[in-house]
Formats: sequence, C-alpha cells, structure tokens
Amino acid sequence: MNAPHHFPATATRRNLQGLLNQAVGDGVAPAVGCAVALRGVELPVLTAGDASVDTFYDLASVTKLFTTVTALILVDDGVLDLDAPVGRRLPAYARGPKAAVTLRQLLTHTSGLPSEWRGWHTALSQGRSFERGALIADLLATELEAAPGTRFAYSCAGFNTIMALAEHATKAPWGQLVKERLLYQLATDGITGTPRIEQCAPTEFQPGLGRGLVRGIVHDEAAWSLGGLSGNAGMFATADGLRVFGMALLEGLPGILSPAMAAQMWRSQLPEILGSNFNPLEPGYGHGLGLRINQQPSMGADGIEARGHGGFTGTSLLVDRSRGVVVSLLSNRVNPSRDGDDATGLRKAVSDVVYSGASN
Repeated sequence: MNAPHHFPATATRRNLQGLLNQAVGDGVAPAVGCAVALRGVELPVLTAGDASVDTFYDLASVTKLFTTVTALILVDDGVLDLDAPVGRRLPAYARGPKAAVTLRQLLTHTSGLPSEWRGWHTALSQGRSFERGALIADLLATELEAAPGTRFAYSCAGFNTIMALAEHATKAPWGQLVKERLLYQLATDGITGTPRIEQCAPTEFQPGLGRGLVRGIVHDEAAWSLGGLSGNAGMFATADGLRVFGMALLEGLPGILSPAMAAQMWRSQLPEILGSNFNPLEPGYGHGLGLRINQQPSMGADGIEARGHGGFTGTSLLVDRSRGVVVSLLSNRVNPSRDGDDATGLRKAVSDVVYSGASN
C-alpha cells in the first residue's frame, strides 16, 4: 500500500470493523461482510458475526445489476435493442398497451408494470408444483398499471420480463447467458447463481411456505418459483466477489460493454424518459439503466454522484467514480425473520465512514 493511503485506510478499516461488530451486536444481522476500495486501493475484507471472507450472501435485488449488464451485452451484440418495442421479440407484448414497452423502460422501471408478479403464490396456494414455462407465461400476461413511459414504479416483474425477453431472443437459459456473457469475464469466482449451500449465510425461516430455513437457495419467492437465478434476484456473492464487479463498474466495464453502452448505464435516465411526467421527488433518487443514483440515506451524505443498488436481504453495492469509491456491503438481515432492522442505518454509516476515508 502506498504511504499516502496508509493512515486513512487504516482508520477507515478500524471504523468499519466497529460498525460491523455493532451491527451484529445490535441484532441487525447475524452475519456481515464488507469489501471496500478507496481511490483504487482495495482494503482487506472485513467480517463480523457468523461469517468469513468466503461466505456467500444472497444478493436479492443487487442481482438486477447483473441482469442489466447481461441485457446490455445483448444490445451491444445486436440481439436486443434498447428502444425498439420488446413485442418484436415477445409475442405476449406484440399488441395492446404493452406493444409500446421498451427494454430501456424495463431497465428504468418506467414500463408501467406493477411492482410484483404473484403467480408463484397462486400456484403455491392451489397446491400446484412450480412449472417454469407456465409461470413465465403467467408473468408475461401481467397487465400494465400505467402507460409505458409515464411513471416510475420499482418493478421486480419488469426485470423478470427482461429475463424472459433475453431467453426468447437467444434460445438460451438465463443462467447460461449470465455466466457466459458476464460472469466468465470477471476475475473472480466469488459470484454465482448456484452456490454451495455450506458456504452460504442462511436467510429467512419460512415454514409457512414449506421451505424451512432458506440457505443457498434464493430467498425471493418469485425467483425461487422460476428455478433460482432470475432477472430480479438469485445471485450470490462474497464481499470481495461483489467488489470485483463494483471495480469493473467503476472502470466502465471494459471488455464487457462498449463505452457507449456503459455510459448509457451510468447516466440519469428518468427526466428524458418521463418528460412532463417526471417528478424529481419521486422516487427521490436518480436512475440510470439498472443503477440507482444518489439514493439517500443509504448512500451517505457525500454519495451524491454514487451509483448502485440495494437488496432486500441486507445487501448493497455502491460505486462512485468521482471519488474512486467502491463499497460492497453484505448481510443476512432477514435471518431468521424479515421483520427486523432493514439495514439502512448500517448502509449509511458504512458509506459515511468510507467517504470520510476517501477525503483524507
């Protein structure tokens, strides 16, 4: 480590370890991992509670970043188009109001689709097993709640629709697409859609769904019903593995996306897409393609140029090119129940400490 970075990095590491220890002690999560980069310098991975540097965490909606990059790779390859109607590829979107939906809208939650698709619950409540083809057909039959391009509404259903679009266009399974197009291009084995159970931090105890203690299998019920790794959830990573992906984002995803496509992912999209319907107070943060921008309070007071995403299970990735910061913060805050702390306070505190270190 270069001398100018030594003291700030040491102080940052010490302060971060204190926050992680406190989070476990306060019952925020039984396991926490954190991997940080400051101005290109990678700090040692920190852990607290029932975790090691090799622990894999269910990333939940941080998975949407991998979905975004995979979809944009297909755009670069000419397989998909950002602004053409997805109905050109998906027959279920070929007519009616959905005929105007585009991939750009799906990636920015402006398609008009509802937040959730509950087909999995219908199947479960009727005692039917999960049949993926039928579930995908049910997903694609989801009606819009608003005209495309007229509102922002966070939609897991939209990201599973991106998965269905990519599968239909390529005739390849989603997990194979993500691995071959994206994961194999990253210098890490710390990211996977098929983790070894014994390496995973457990998530929620769900006896009501017949699942018991969920471990090594995606927590999100929609993704679970669709077989695991899906458009909205299902990726697992170690803290360092997710940092590797964050560093690639910081550098513009060289060798993965074209510079023009990486720039599209990074820039604010909502004012242009929504036009006169844009409300800067809703959702309260900016949005690129897949990436949230300056989401407060979790990105910290100094994170006004930060991009990233959080996950319901207590995970998050923050990347800030202007400050040379990457923060991979992983926890299993839903263990044993989702009714506890939502980890926003921990995310903010970690971000504030990291930005303080980046300023020194």
